[in-house]
Amino acid sequence: MKSFIKILSLFLFLAAVTVNLFSQNYWQHVPSPTGRLLLKCSFADSVFGWAAGDSGTIINTTNGGNNWSLQNSGITDYYIDDIFFLNRRLGWALSNDYFFNGSYVLKTTNGGVNWNTTRFPDTTVIISTIYFTDSLNGIATGFSGKVFRTTNNGANWTECFIDSTGCQFLYGFPKLRINFVNQTTGFMCGGQYDIVGAVWKTTNSGDTWSTYCITAEPLFDVKAINSNKIISSGGDFEFGAITSTSYNAALSWNYNNTGLFGIGRDLAFRTPSELWMPMSFAQTWALNLDSGSTNSPWISIPAPDSTSVYAARFLSPTFGFAFGSYGAILKYNTAMIGITPGGSIIPKDYSLGQNYPNPFNPSTNITYRLAKPEFVKISIYDLTGKLIKIFIEGNRPAGFNTFRFQNPGLASGVYIYKIDAGKFTESKKMVLIK
Repeated sequence: MKSFIKILSLFLFLAAVTVNLFSQNYWQHVPSPTGRLLLKCSFADSVFGWAAGDSGTIINTTNGGNNWSLQNSGITDYYIDDIFFLNRRLGWALSNDYFFNGSYVLKTTNGGVNWNTTRFPDTTVIISTIYFTDSLNGIATGFSGKVFRTTNNGANWTECFIDSTGCQFLYGFPKLRINFVNQTTGFMCGGQYDIVGAVWKTTNSGDTWSTYCITAEPLFDVKAINSNKIISSGGDFEFGAITSTSYNAALSWNYNNTGLFGIGRDLAFRTPSELWMPMSFAQTWALNLDSGSTNSPWISIPAPDSTSVYAARFLSPTFGFAFGSYGAILKYNTAMIGITPGGSIIPKDYSLGQNYPNPFNPSTNITYRLAKPEFVKISIYDLTGKLIKIFIEGNRPAGFNTFRFQNPGLASGVYIYKIDAGKFTESKKMVLIK
């Protein structure tokens, strides 16, 4: 019992340490007109953008993010659960009075200068995400699981058919994000904590949807990279952030645990290869330099000033914004040394990251960065200094690398992992609990 308490105490100490410490500031705060939590964003182009969140808050820029101002949504007591703009003029938002009046649909025809609010006709459902492919055709869904389609700009909504043959008993599970590739082909993602994460696909503008069970954790965003490659992100509090990728138009999926603490709430491509994923309450980013491909490593980068980031968008390799806690507006720092449009991040020094998950069982990820290519070995010791095992990573490239440590039958306890890369050496502690 005493040994368990010691291990737990050490875990609490380690949990307070950022997963991977970087001094670089890849994102910079810009002035915000609100202190409210911002959860969703939408951009019509590189000039006009919106973000929304707590207490009916909607903010807007009309000059490429140089200034942001508040808009009057007419909602004061509830979150803006989603916001979507088709162009600079036409947009929609959603809010919910969960117990009494159902869902509210907010619509603007002048860029949010004025918002008109109506109740969603089915007051028994919770509608929390919305997407329009053009000014007439749109899809709305949410926590009640039902999916609705409009073909007349929201004047009427009809319920869509969900084929759950590929994933039975999931009809009523929440749908959390919608993304269309074109007028006819679209995807939704969602699920339920500790039960399943699922993706739904339509090829007939949303009239019918096929269901795919692909993870054990809910999925919060889905992006179609091309007609065949689709990636979805999510996770939970216990296992951290996950992604799942399909290379055959959603017929099959490859699961990937990033090994990083947090939940992937959004997917933002800076370039076709460089993908940023805000990790919400973890106050970090997950960065992937291979389009989120299966088994490619994810790098943990702290958000500035311990900001919890929930939403992000890039309009070009040099134009990106993110939003989060306490009204935070973050702008991508294109002046950052080591980042160039279309390029990747090459660190100017060496470091060894804290393993994640920690404590772990049966495996954990160890991230390290190299200033130049090096021959790498990683050694595992117990607390007495006894060498347990040496892992030869071999010649590794400059930049960020990840080593996955699989527990070779060790007992519960505290262990030390050490990296040797050229003249660089560093060690950290990790906790194994069975």
